[in-house]
Amino acid sequence: MNPRNISALLFIVAFLIIFSLVLSPVPLVLPNTPPAVSMSAGATLWNDRTFDVILQGFIILTGVMAILLLVFGKKVGESG
Repeated sequence: MNPRNISALLFIVAFLIIFSLVLSPVPLVLPNTPPAVSMSAGATLWNDRTFDVILQGFIILTGVMAILLLVFGKKVGESG
């Protein structure tokens, strides 16, 4: 295997591991008390969206990695 195939395999395995950890069922613990009044509205809105943001970040990251591999990857028959 050439280094490009090895790095692609490592990226795929790392992405699948992180993707499965993010989407694995986490026991949902509902708070018994309402959120504190001192918490800002922005922080309250983002509390439940953490996993959505992480998932979107990984999708963007895989797209960037795919583009970088396509642009900077050498072709098999290419010299230099």
